Amino acid sequence: MIEDGWVRGEASLTTTQLSHRFRPALLAFFLRRLRNHAEAEDLTQEALMRIAQRSDSIDPERPDAYVFQVAANLLRDRGRRLKVRASYQEGAAALVAQHDERDPYRVLQGRESLVTVLAALKELPERTRTIFILFRLESMKHRDIADMLGVSVRTVENHVVQASVHLRNRLGPRT
Repeated sequence: MIEDGWVRGEASLTTTQLSHRFRPALLAFFLRRLRNHAEAEDLTQEALMRIAQRSDSIDPERPDAYVFQVAANLLRDRGRRLKVRASYQEGAAALVAQHDERDPYRVLQGRESLVTVLAALKELPERTRTIFILFRLESMKHRDIADMLGVSVRTVENHVVQASVHLRNRLGPRT
């Protein structure tokens, strides 16, 4: 007995029969979810190939359930692949960025800049240099520095401004 292209008792279908019966529905299924015709075509073809390879395991009473379970699994697999690829690309981009940071020219430039900044700091009076280092490098608050050194907050602010102006004049404007 034949029902919707299926022969009771004979579960296997030819590839042509599978394509004729399920291709439009599968294509619509994938298009609704992906909104990309080329990908929908590829996944439809993949689904039909998988179904043809295992057509003997299709329940002739409910072939649609099996077909759309295969389609849903293909979508999940695609999502996992995309996630893995995105993760890999992020990791690769991080490695490239890390590699760029260790460029010998940039390392040399950084060392030269550091030498210049240290030389400019040494030109400052000791108290001004100490206050500036505590504020900028140690991230201490003006109040804490003032309490530690036994001076007013205003004095700390003046030393920080004096050091900043000196460094800006010595190092030049940043572009």
